[in-house]
Amino acid sequence: MRAALLAGVVLLCLVSPAVAEEAALSPEESAWLKALAAAGWSEPVGDDDVSVCARDFALNSAQLPGVLAKQAALSEDQRATLNELIRIEVKQAGWLDRIVVDPGVYTFGLQQGLRNVQLVARDATGNILDVRGARLREASDAKPAARIEPDGGGVVLRLSWGQARFRWFFVTRKAHTEALGAMTERKAGNVSVFSDLPDEAGVPQVAALLEKAVKANEPLTGGRLPEGFHYVLYLHGQYDTYKAIDQLLTAGNFAQNGAFTSWSTGRSYVVWYTHHDGPYALPSSLLQVMIHELHHQFMYAAFPSSRYEPDWWQESLAEVAAQQGLELADKQAAENYRKRRLTELDFFGRAGRLPHPEDLLAGKDGANLSANYTAMWVIGRALAAQSDDLRAMVAMAAEYDLGRDAGVALQRELDKRYPSIARMFETARRTAARDGEWYVKWNACVDERDGAVEVNTEVGLGGFALLNQPVQGNSVSMSGDFRWDDQPLPQVDFVFAYGLGPQSERFLKLALLPGKAVLFEFRDAEWSTLGTVEYETPLAISQDGKPLWHSFSFSYDAESGKVRLDTTNGRWAEFKLADYNPCKETCAGIGTYNGVVWFRNLKVK
Repeated sequence: MRAALLAGVVLLCLVSPAVAEEAALSPEESAWLKALAAAGWSEPVGDDDVSVCARDFALNSAQLPGVLAKQAALSEDQRATLNELIRIEVKQAGWLDRIVVDPGVYTFGLQQGLRNVQLVARDATGNILDVRGARLREASDAKPAARIEPDGGGVVLRLSWGQARFRWFFVTRKAHTEALGAMTERKAGNVSVFSDLPDEAGVPQVAALLEKAVKANEPLTGGRLPEGFHYVLYLHGQYDTYKAIDQLLTAGNFAQNGAFTSWSTGRSYVVWYTHHDGPYALPSSLLQVMIHELHHQFMYAAFPSSRYEPDWWQESLAEVAAQQGLELADKQAAENYRKRRLTELDFFGRAGRLPHPEDLLAGKDGANLSANYTAMWVIGRALAAQSDDLRAMVAMAAEYDLGRDAGVALQRELDKRYPSIARMFETARRTAARDGEWYVKWNACVDERDGAVEVNTEVGLGGFALLNQPVQGNSVSMSGDFRWDDQPLPQVDFVFAYGLGPQSERFLKLALLPGKAVLFEFRDAEWSTLGTVEYETPLAISQDGKPLWHSFSFSYDAESGKVRLDTTNGRWAEFKLADYNPCKETCAGIGTYNGVVWFRNLKVK
């Protein structure tokens, strides 16, 4: 999930790069360049941290296209003039878009590239720091107009000459540090993970897994990282600090996602959404998210022009990089992830929740975040299946030449090299119908290791893992063993009569705590309590310091409305529903509230 911090965009007047370079400047062009060089500078606009000014001249005139197209005819002085059209004075260290900046003056100028005009950033000594593609349109005689406005916790600098528009996002290093709070760095190879999590979270092990996983990026794309590049990920133990950095860098665009990679800082930010007080394992789905985010860092560093490329391309590549990275770092996690995506593909497809693949190409997401990324995973897997074609497309879209036309060019190449997007989904759906009988997560992480299924929910929230086996009749039964975690208050949930449509969601849930059982109904975002059974003595959670396994048998019959649960030591709970709740073609699941629970020998019929 990439941060949509678009900046440094220039829109001028149309120009063809085919103009012969050896052509001499016309008298009008020479005069225009001389007047441009002689022009003074506009009044700086800014604040205590940063300001911008430009040559006080009608830059976006009819002479500009011809001048840019005749690079070989320009003198050193004329090139120097075009190299310094804009000045940004940085007064506090930070980031100017993706450029790391210290106090000083940075200049921006224009040059003609192979297929488009390029905006070039330089430091005070003339070193090139960044090059960006641009399109030119609609000449005018307007002089520069600048303004500055707040954006999240940073500022946006805007500068325009009529239809020529420039935009930069600036944020200080101080603001970035304050938003993050105190974090400790753990390193593994070229990966650094900064976190406020305690030692039992195993952050050094997380860094080691990520260091293995990022090795998938180069062979997947054919790209190479700059010398000395280091991946940086901030792993937040508390949602509040994640929310603060998200607000600072994206004005809160990624509050729902729980993860993003900022174009400005080139760094990734992820919230550990299942942190509990006791020892716990890293959920495979969270590891997948982190690998996904580090792929965005790779692309921004290896292919800086990737900022121009459409979401479907960037996100599908990140999803397949996550799958391949998991296969390098943790094969069981990779298998869990593959099965979950296939299950979601089948599940959301039946429910009408999948976005239409053509809508994804057009930049239109569906309403469900998980369904969107399942669709991206399908596209990414199809792209990676023809690795030579994938790397050819990545190379074609790189080096600033495509600019904002990258989306059109990539879709044209997609149609030329691959099956249709509809065929990609048709093929994947056939596989999902055969293999997609794993779990769909609902406010939870789900992992399967050594014959046990672990469900780990978000702090303060309930969640469950829904088994994608639609009930054939109008009754359902589950049996097996469960084990509570004793941090925090133990609870195990049995979810049933789960129905999902394009616009609706409903289910029943029986919650078993050591001392009671409670039946709930969830219907279109509204919860209600249907009944409670209290026990005289609570069920044991552990014995001699070891958590206890409890057997259970659960059943629900929609015709009679009877719900029954039997568990250890003859304990049971039975409820009679007043309303009819159909069960046919619904699903059942297992879960917990604000904690971790394990299941084994699980059978659903």
